[in-house]
Parts: sequence; C-alpha cells; structure tokens
Amino acid sequence: MKKFFRILFISLFTIILLAGLALTVFVYKVKYGLPFYDKNPPELPAEMQDFSVLVFSKTNGFPHSEAIEASIPAFEKMGAAKGWTVFSTKNAAVFNAAQLAKFDVVVWNNATGKNLTDEQRAVFRAYLENGGGFVGIHGAGDDSHHWDWYYEALIGARFSHHPIEKQIQSGQLRLECDTTKVFPCVELPNTVNTADEWYVFFDNPRDNGFEVLYTLNEDGLDMNGNIKYLVSDKDFGMGDDHPIAWYRCLPSGGRTFYSAMGHMGRSFEEPFHLQVLEKAILWAGQKEGRCD
Repeated sequence: MKKFFRILFISLFTIILLAGLALTVFVYKVKYGLPFYDKNPPELPAEMQDFSVLVFSKTNGFPHSEAIEASIPAFEKMGAAKGWTVFSTKNAAVFNAAQLAKFDVVVWNNATGKNLTDEQRAVFRAYLENGGGFVGIHGAGDDSHHWDWYYEALIGARFSHHPIEKQIQSGQLRLECDTTKVFPCVELPNTVNTADEWYVFFDNPRDNGFEVLYTLNEDGLDMNGNIKYLVSDKDFGMGDDHPIAWYRCLPSGGRTFYSAMGHMGRSFEEPFHLQVLEKAILWAGQKEGRCD
C-alpha cells in the first residue's frame, strides 16, 4: 500500500511540475517571445506589380493561428482584385534592404514577439524612415515586441491587457472622420457593431501624435483582464475614449496604421474589417489620402 501511495504521489507531483513548466513557458512566450530568428531570405516572385504588399506573420510570441490562416487568402483575394502583388511569409529574413525596398507596404499580420534580429530591425526602421508604409493588425500591438522605437513610432500606445472572462464581446465602433485630415474615411460606416477581443492600452495614441479612426463604446462591455491567482491589477478599460484603429504620418515621410481588430479567423471574412484594412494598405502605401 505504501508503494502505491508513493507512486501516486510521484505521479501527481510530476503532473503538477510539468503543468507548471508548460504554463511558465506559455506565459514567457506571450510576454517575451521565444528567440527564433531567420537568416536565409525567402525567394520573392520573379515579377512584382507596381503596388506590392508584404504580409508578415511570424509569431515568436502568441500565435493567432486561426486569424493568420484565414487572413492570407483574404489578402490574396484583395490583391488580385486590386492588381497588387501580395507576398505572404513568416520568414523574417525578408527584412533585408534589397528585398524590403520592393514593397510599398509591410503588414504585420498578428506578428508577435521579438521576431527580428537587431540588424533586421535596423533595416525595417530605415525602410519606414525613408517613406515606407506599415499596417499593424491586432497582435502586432501587444506587449511582446520589446522595442521602444516600434511602440513609439509605429504603434503609439502600450498594451495592457484584453478581457479574460468575456474574451470575445460584441461592441459598437464609432468613426472619427474629418475630411480635413489625411486618411480617406468618407466611405467607411459611421457606426458598426462587431465582435473581437478588445485590447486595452495604458495610454491613448491620440496623446502621442496619432489620429484616431475608430473608437470603441465600452458601455455594457467587461474590460476586466484579471486572472485568478495570477493577475489582479487589470480590472479597467479606457473609458469614454477607447481608440481601436489609428494612424500617423511619420516625420520622415513614412506612414503607419494600426488596428486592434483581427483576433479571430472570422474577422477576415467580415466586409467592414476588410474595408478598413484595404483603405489602410492603400493609405500606408501612398495610393490614397495624403500626409501634409
């Protein structure tokens, strides 16, 4: 009998230890990302259209696998309809000066974690500072990237959390469309109800020099991001001014757009979401709108 209980204890202890180790690895990956880097660049299409879009989906942090899988054909369909070249990859070695220069816009498609080497980061920064375009989607704005310039210049706000108990909620978005501003917004709906995993940020991007396109009405929504026994300081939202999509003309001539939408696969089947992304890509690629 003693032997049985000893084996039972050892088995339970092993299960608890392995579960704890798995949880630790998961939390570390979400917060910091695992350092897997690419050194061999992908082969680009032999011929590129006049307007070319790089869709980058590397996830050294949390993998939004369903959303990424659904987004690729959506972007390809969008590109085919518009006559763009759309090249999708998870290979970060594409961030070399020669290849990156071939693209008008880089879409960080739920890209998470520290996914570029220091050299690749320098190339990407130079690309933006020399007039390139950036569109970030959902996870591209989480806190796993650990790159001050990226947050300050391209995202414009620091991620705090998303709701935990009520992770996916339907909310109303409100358009801020000022035709004197630079973004082509007149064809977008003034209000729309849609469901997503709503990100909460510590700061407001409009306070950091960004123009807001859509805000979320938090009425009736639960923004609580606390996790029992683990996190107890995330029971807050952004209040009456909760930006969801915003943009900025960079001082050097580049353009950046970020949308906190896009957590789910079905987000990339929603006409409204695709309309926002299409306009964002065209604006960031300097095909629509302006930067004064």
